[in-house]
Amino acid sequence: MMIYTMTATFGKLENQTLTLQPGLNVIHAPNEWGKSTWCAFLVAMLYGISTKERSTATTLADKEHYAPWSGAPMSGRIDLNWNGRDITIERRSKGRVLFGEFSAYETATGMPVAELTASNCGQQLLGVEKSVFTHAGFIRQSDMPVTEDDALRRRLNALVTTGDESGASDLLLQKLKDLKNRCRHNKTGLLPQAEAARDELSRKLQMLDSYRRQLAALEKEQTDLEQTQAMLENHLKALDYEENRSYADELSKAQISLTIAQTRVQELTAQCTQLPKVEEIDLSLGKLQQLREDKDNLQTDAQLLSAPPIPPVIPLPYQNLHKADALRQAQTDRTVYLQSLKEANRHWPGIVGLIIAAGCLAFLALSHWIGVMLAILGVLAGVIVFVSNQSSCRRAQDTVTALQTKYAPIEVSQWEAAAAAWADAQKAYTENIAQYQLQKDTLEHRAEQIRQTTQALTQGTSLVQQELTLRQAKAVWTSLEDAKKEARRCETLVQTLSGSQKEVSAPQAPDSLSYSREETLQRIAQCRFDRDQLQKQQGQLAGLMEGLGSQMHLTSQLEQLNCRIQKLEEIYRATCLAMDTATETANALQRRFAPRIAGRAQCLFSRFTQNKYHRLTLQADFSMQTGSESENTLHSVLWRSDGTADQLYLALRLAVAEELTPNAPLVLDDALCRFDDDRATIALDVLKETATEKQVILFTCQSREEALLEV
Repeated sequence: MMIYTMTATFGKLENQTLTLQPGLNVIHAPNEWGKSTWCAFLVAMLYGISTKERSTATTLADKEHYAPWSGAPMSGRIDLNWNGRDITIERRSKGRVLFGEFSAYETATGMPVAELTASNCGQQLLGVEKSVFTHAGFIRQSDMPVTEDDALRRRLNALVTTGDESGASDLLLQKLKDLKNRCRHNKTGLLPQAEAARDELSRKLQMLDSYRRQLAALEKEQTDLEQTQAMLENHLKALDYEENRSYADELSKAQISLTIAQTRVQELTAQCTQLPKVEEIDLSLGKLQQLREDKDNLQTDAQLLSAPPIPPVIPLPYQNLHKADALRQAQTDRTVYLQSLKEANRHWPGIVGLIIAAGCLAFLALSHWIGVMLAILGVLAGVIVFVSNQSSCRRAQDTVTALQTKYAPIEVSQWEAAAAAWADAQKAYTENIAQYQLQKDTLEHRAEQIRQTTQALTQGTSLVQQELTLRQAKAVWTSLEDAKKEARRCETLVQTLSGSQKEVSAPQAPDSLSYSREETLQRIAQCRFDRDQLQKQQGQLAGLMEGLGSQMHLTSQLEQLNCRIQKLEEIYRATCLAMDTATETANALQRRFAPRIAGRAQCLFSRFTQNKYHRLTLQADFSMQTGSESENTLHSVLWRSDGTADQLYLALRLAVAEELTPNAPLVLDDALCRFDDDRATIALDVLKETATEKQVILFTCQSREEALLEV
């Protein structure tokens, strides 16, 4: 297959076209130009994009990684030549399914290519599965090592050993594995199913045997219960026979008791005609009880009555005064006291009179007779004023002294408060004495009512005697009711004995039991109940046995299952032996493909390294070891430099691609970036040789490859 052009709306590519030529194509472009995107686009166009792949914390799924940056639907087209036919394949998004729509047609005529579909396009064009192409014909610098893959291993093994790429040996091994798993896989398969069915049949047979033993035990127990019940019923007949013989004596005794009871009823009825009715007696007893309770309550209340209140002592100043007048008198006396105290202390008028008299005496010595007369008059006036003032002060002082004596030892400032306190005490006493008198009158009234009620109930007798008389009368009525009950009982007994007497035959078998009638009836009922339960259990066991099936049928099925299990075990052992043989053969054949691939890889690796490394071994998991002429032992790739490792992996990739993808283009993405110039020149020569057989596409971010090709 050879590609002409690729047109993509894919990732960062927006309707861009890449044109390719036959042979070697070196596409030089800077980083982030889209080289890796073109590589991924080619794989997606050939094999589609998986919608089940999910992104992880370190990688993005292709459906997210290469979604068009512009937001346009993902689409692409490739013009190519396949088996001499120019064909165009197209993919575009369908709804939310990326590359969900596929078409393939002849470029010139537009005629559909029916053999190409969305699912088999890459397989048909390249002849290999996706994993084989990405491991062999699609080489990225980031994943140069060839890892183990089932599809790659199967194709290499089939191709190298038989030349047949159909993988028939692997298919045969898979069929053997499927047959083995069908027979037994852990706890599933035909063998575990048959063994489970066998165990179930064995369990049913064991259950049938157990049920049969249980049923036999129940039948024996049923027989024992029947015998026990027959003995109890015979004992009951014996009891009936003995009981019937004593009916005549009991009936005679019952009739005598009835006559005595009836006589007693007649006597008590005659006594009761002279007595009050029972209702009247109960009413009187109730009243007596209430009267006794009232007397007890009255006595309790009388004991709880407090002593009469003591009147407050009347202070001396308020003798013969009403409590309202005492407060007014105290206010008046305090006013008079304060006024008199003020007048008793007012001496300045007398002093003024003395001063006037002294001045007039002095003027008398210096004046003529008219002045003498005036001076004498002035002296007399001053003396009169002094004497009058002294007299007034003494009267006021006497008033003060009298009032102090009247209210002693109460301070003047407390006269009104003391009067108010005495008035409050008088008021409280009046209220308390009124309340006390009310309580006393109430108790006396209740006592009078109790006395009158007692007189009416007892009619002059004591309460104890009256109550005793009433209770004796009630006892007579009670005796009458008891006698009537006894008479009715005796009458019922006579009727019962008269009706119950019947002819009872003697028991047929000897009676050796000593149970009472009640015990016998209980035991008979228990026997019947136990027999019913046994019958139910027998029915349940019979139903369970019927549900399990007949023993003959189950035994026949078990024999058939044992034969089937034996055959399946033989098939299982034969399958395991065949698988072991096939696996050993496949491993032996697998070991044969290594020399062929390793030989070509060794040749290329020796050429890349200018014949430095001449030894190379390849394991089944594609791990390699190499050695140079100067090295005595082989070393893994971990011992080599990064550039040498890339050259080793490229040699293996090219060897695998020659074997598995001879018709597919060889795509390389920065595969030579860690080659030095000399080894890169050799690698380019090898690629040019490869390009004579197939189309080679080399993407590179360096201009070195183009320069080396021009030399």
